[in-house]
Amino acid sequence: MDDCQFCIEFTERAPRNRIITETTDRWVLLPTIGCLTPGYSLYMPLEHLDAAADVAPADLPQVAAGLESMRTLIQAHYGPTIVAEHGPRDCELGASCCGHAHLHLIPVPDPDAILAAYEKVGGPGRRLSSLVDLPAAAETSYLYLSPRPGEHYYWPADGRFARQFVRRVVAGQYGIGEQYDWRDHPFVENRDQTRDTLTAAVLATATA
Repeated sequence: MDDCQFCIEFTERAPRNRIITETTDRWVLLPTIGCLTPGYSLYMPLEHLDAAADVAPADLPQVAAGLESMRTLIQAHYGPTIVAEHGPRDCELGASCCGHAHLHLIPVPDPDAILAAYEKVGGPGRRLSSLVDLPAAAETSYLYLSPRPGEHYYWPADGRFARQFVRRVVAGQYGIGEQYDWRDHPFVENRDQTRDTLTAAVLATATA
């Protein structure tokens, strides 16, 4: 899409771009702008999709497997890592702030505390067996959270959750709650360290 900054970034592919690795199904891992903590990355399709729930059902198992592979990579260097998405539906951003599908992978000290913060706002989430169940659950804008491998939850984004909700919660856990907004706090050093560390790890694995 002409006005999507991610699509523009992926098309231009500058020599010093952010992409850490690309999978065979054309999903990429890259460090996020607003990198609250080293390791914080996004997993997203090169093709413009609004949300992970828009992935064709036949393709979702491969996307889910790729996502867990990325989580394993990040956890090996940065510790326990949650996966979260604020998924828009029908052009409604809900708790999201971007219209190109992106799954947040964020190292956190206490994954259970992140889940508790979601439940405090939205009540108990609907338990899913995996990411593959998301399209059937997500009739409206939604929040998806996987606090650890094998645990997956869904909430409708019905106005209770603030924009950048997962960033607000994670920033609070790190004691920098007022710096949750990526527009104002890019955390460039964390972003560059994440890119360099994970890129080196991917290259080391490929040449082993």
